[in-house]
Amino acid sequence: MKIHYIHLDTIDSTNNWTKSHLEELSPFTCVTAQEQTAGRGRFQRHWVSPRGENIYATLYFTVPLGSGYLCNLGQLMAFACAKVLRGIGFQAQIKWPNDILIQGKKIAGVLTETVTQGDNIGVIIGIGINVNMPSESLDSIDQPATSLFHLSKKKWDLTELIELLMTHFLLDLELLKKSGFAAFQAPFENILAYKGEHITCRDGAQTIQGICHAITPDGRLQLLLPSGEIKTLMAGEVGV
Repeated sequence: MKIHYIHLDTIDSTNNWTKSHLEELSPFTCVTAQEQTAGRGRFQRHWVSPRGENIYATLYFTVPLGSGYLCNLGQLMAFACAKVLRGIGFQAQIKWPNDILIQGKKIAGVLTETVTQGDNIGVIIGIGINVNMPSESLDSIDQPATSLFHLSKKKWDLTELIELLMTHFLLDLELLKKSGFAAFQAPFENILAYKGEHITCRDGAQTIQGICHAITPDGRLQLLLPSGEIKTLMAGEVGV
């Protein structure tokens, strides 16, 4: 399966641009940008996107309506990213459902959006990875963050990294379509951040506290509550 790459200069966000150009795109198009003026993460948070320093990318493809694995596609991208980072020497972990941490600090995040297109669902997966971001830029982010440059003191080739990431994702996508998320349950849980630790999970107005216990075969998070009950979460934001 071949990916078509579109590289842009300055845009508001790669997800926004992709959504507004769907009619022109073939499935498996990866849109990247030098700079985002309105990059965003989950919960409409601003994603700091300085020019030429990091990966700002969106992958567009379609899946049939009713695909049972639709809710796992963002997790799959996070898993592919963590594998790439671990493959080049960094102990990346996944903060459920789809943030990537190194040494407890965020290095990447995934934002998945969908649109109905006839008998298919158009999938728009945005990913931002802090690659060549210096320490002074990291300090402007509203949560603990890191970058490959900050950790390694060397510059990284953005094109090589994004192509490696997309290759990993497409291979994993074929397995996901065939076997569901159960095929990724164990390796995903093996690199799960905070496993066995006390965490909080906010889901809308509700905040639940417990021990980060496990990942289910369909990718949901299980919390061990103080009462001994296992609580299974479909969505939310994890913190310690």
